[in-house]
Amino acid sequence: MSIIKRTILLFAFVLLNFSLAFAQEKKDVEIHFENDSVAVEKGSTFTNFLVVENKSSEEITIQNIMPQENYPGLLFYSKNDFTLGAGQSKNLPVKLIANVDFMKLRSNEIRFQVSYTTPSVTRTESASFFIKKEENNNIAIYTAAYENFINPAAPDSSILLIVENQGYSKRTVKIDLQSIPDGLEMMPKQQTVSLEGLEKQTVEIKIVVRKQNMLFPEFNINANATDVLNNEIVGGNTLHLVILSNNRQIARENEASNGSNFAEFSYNENSSGFNFLQLRGNTVFRMTENLKSRFNIGADYYLEDGRYNLYDTWLELERKNTVLRLGNVNSNDYDYPVFGRGGKVSTKFGLNNQIEILALENNYNLYGTYFQQTKGSTIAGAKYNFGNAKSFSGKVSYLFEHDPRLNVDTQVANAVTSFLINDKHTIRTEAGLSHEKGLLNKDENAGASMGANYEGKVGKWDIQSVNSFATKSYAGIKRGSFFLNQRISRQFSPTQRAFIQYQNSQIDPEFLSIQSAPIETGNTDNLRYYFNSTEALGSGYQFSLNNWNFLLAPKVERQKTANFYNSQELFSYRIEANISTTLGAHGLNLTAEYSYSKENNKADWFNSLKATLSYRYKSFSLNGTAQWNATSVFDLNSYYDADRNFANYNLYASYNFHMLNNNLTGSFSAGTSYSQLYKNLNSNVSGNLEYKISPSWSTTGYFNLSGYKSTAAYASSGNYYQFRVGIKKYFAAATALGNHKVTFQLFEDKNFNGLLDAGELVLANEIVKLDNYVAMTDKNGKVVFQNVPEGIYKLKVNESAGSRLMMDPVIMVNNNINRKVGLVKNIRVSGKLKEIKQDYDVVETDVTGIVVYAKSEDGMIYTAVVNQKNEFEFFLKDGKYDLYIENDKYSYTQPTQTIHVTKEGYSETVIFEYKKKDTTIKVKKF
Repeated sequence: MSIIKRTILLFAFVLLNFSLAFAQEKKDVEIHFENDSVAVEKGSTFTNFLVVENKSSEEITIQNIMPQENYPGLLFYSKNDFTLGAGQSKNLPVKLIANVDFMKLRSNEIRFQVSYTTPSVTRTESASFFIKKEENNNIAIYTAAYENFINPAAPDSSILLIVENQGYSKRTVKIDLQSIPDGLEMMPKQQTVSLEGLEKQTVEIKIVVRKQNMLFPEFNINANATDVLNNEIVGGNTLHLVILSNNRQIARENEASNGSNFAEFSYNENSSGFNFLQLRGNTVFRMTENLKSRFNIGADYYLEDGRYNLYDTWLELERKNTVLRLGNVNSNDYDYPVFGRGGKVSTKFGLNNQIEILALENNYNLYGTYFQQTKGSTIAGAKYNFGNAKSFSGKVSYLFEHDPRLNVDTQVANAVTSFLINDKHTIRTEAGLSHEKGLLNKDENAGASMGANYEGKVGKWDIQSVNSFATKSYAGIKRGSFFLNQRISRQFSPTQRAFIQYQNSQIDPEFLSIQSAPIETGNTDNLRYYFNSTEALGSGYQFSLNNWNFLLAPKVERQKTANFYNSQELFSYRIEANISTTLGAHGLNLTAEYSYSKENNKADWFNSLKATLSYRYKSFSLNGTAQWNATSVFDLNSYYDADRNFANYNLYASYNFHMLNNNLTGSFSAGTSYSQLYKNLNSNVSGNLEYKISPSWSTTGYFNLSGYKSTAAYASSGNYYQFRVGIKKYFAAATALGNHKVTFQLFEDKNFNGLLDAGELVLANEIVKLDNYVAMTDKNGKVVFQNVPEGIYKLKVNESAGSRLMMDPVIMVNNNINRKVGLVKNIRVSGKLKEIKQDYDVVETDVTGIVVYAKSEDGMIYTAVVNQKNEFEFFLKDGKYDLYIENDKYSYTQPTQTIHVTKEGYSETVIFEYKKKDTTIKVKKF
């Protein structure tokens, strides 16, 4: 047993020595990056230094420096072996360029492995730093042309939405659409899209016009993008849609009322004589310390009739975590269109919980005399959001609508949950129930919907499965829809990937009878019916070469559409090609799709092609589209000629500009489209201008010239104009509720009393930091930090100029602060290193870069570096200091000196005398 014990003790002793040696070695050799984090911008180069410090007493050899992975954009790093003597250090540059692939990196950590040897061990350590990307997390939704035209003679039409991920991370978003005013049926009203970094996808939306409005043939489609991971709205747009007619009345400009903290008054004139004055505005202001208010207004006054209309007008009151909105109200995530006039209140509690309750009448106008104020639907609803910010979130909602116009009562309940299993697997589920009841014919329908989505990554494989089903009579947005989308992609390298995708979507809704007429067997006059479906199997290969991106994607597709009057079917073999590049400020994108198709199971096949070319240079863009023959099943509804060959063309250009020091801003756009299929020619030119008279006042202008010409028999044509001139006032932004306004006034406190006395100067153009927030004082020495959240902050002022604060720099912010900050000049203490030479010693020494330390009585240590003149200086407050040098290259006669600094200054020069080590000059006498 004694042998075993001795063996165990010996083994433990050896292990202990090894561990001590390892700990000592690891402490003696430090490897790190000079900057822990680096902010980067797309297209710019940046450098961080890898610092290797040998703090041991032995020489070490750096053998290998390697990045942990093949980082895109890595331009240079040191690859040569070198040695470091005891006490030496070396800074090695690592240079990268933030190209697109670099910005798409999923991890923000850049890590390098460094191998080194000492006389006793060989070891590999790692060092890393983090990149801060200025990333745009917005999802852009837009169409190729500003205006989208719909032919009312066709039973249904479609528009193409472009959904663009403007960030560098992969995103899965839900697109919700809403018609304003009500009158469009869009299929689907909700769709889920998965986007890689900077990827754009095209989504087709089928549109049926339920009610033709001849006076105002324009519609707006509100499109919102919601991140399925956290249910946050990450993008949106208002898309303009024009129903073609031969008598177009342009009621108002095509822009939506948006912006914040402004008021604009304008005069609008139209060639039709439909002239009006318009007031738009938005402001944010505090009513009390804890009550914040927002107000928005949109109002038109029609000069000829003396009538007016009030719309998009609302008041919001916010106190702590509760928001009340009165007036025009809209909301989302109810799986049902919700907008009108009424009230909405929402409150947050806990970390991620929120309750919303609303009651409104479904009427776009708040009040007015221009339109007859018919009774709209009465809507009441509630929504509850819950979960945590990382792995789980959800929402449940309920809505009741009573529609006196259609005489239908509707109830819809919906629930959504999202689970983040880890950073590679996400599951989203959805379920809904609905009930509709006709109040006259007493018919009723119950419906349900369900959905399950999965997104995951296994190695280099990305898997996406998006699935939803709603019964024909489900009253929510997905009524009668079936959607199946399976996509598998593999990343071969940072510049190559391939995918295969299967999609099966179907719209087959069922509605209650129109309550104005009784139900009669065989009579379809009071029923509505339409059917659309698309089934496709496709694949694709995408790769990049230098600045060029290429995509080749073949697909087999079957489309069907039907209504009471006709039905169409299109079967196609398609292949899509995309080429895009960015050359400095120039951008080029070419997309072409060739199809070999046949219609309605006929024996004859035909060829078709659709190509779009887009060019961008800075703020100028040019887009052109050409189509030959039918590319979708909806084109078949408008075939008139026997040979059924046609061509459609579209050309659109836009330019945004900033001139005269950004005082003049605006945009111009022009477009023309010719359709042989729909037999018409449209053209449009429009522009927006804003000129700043002062920082808070602007003049505005808008014009629109458009023309329509029918090329069919009994053709008609028309040209119209509209212009607007106005004046706009901007208001100062208010501090958000829950945040605070922090104001400082800096001055030179000559008498050290902390008060701004007569004769003391205020300090203009001084840099002030509140933690990481930086500002500069104005001519009165004042600086204001708006929207400061509650918390503890550190104030830093004028560090480089040798001044110091006369107050505690740690500031607690829990209300508005207005404080005068006195600064006193620190006392300059200068010194010099002086060599004591022996006789006949002519060898010069170099003490540049030696560090001199000053330690105060409270333990604070200040540093100064010896310059090329062998001099150094400190800026110190009054007190006693120990000045010393920790450098053993030379021998110092007095390496530590104590000085006493007073408010009157320190006029003496501190001298550190030194001489060479181990040097003796022997003089031989003769």
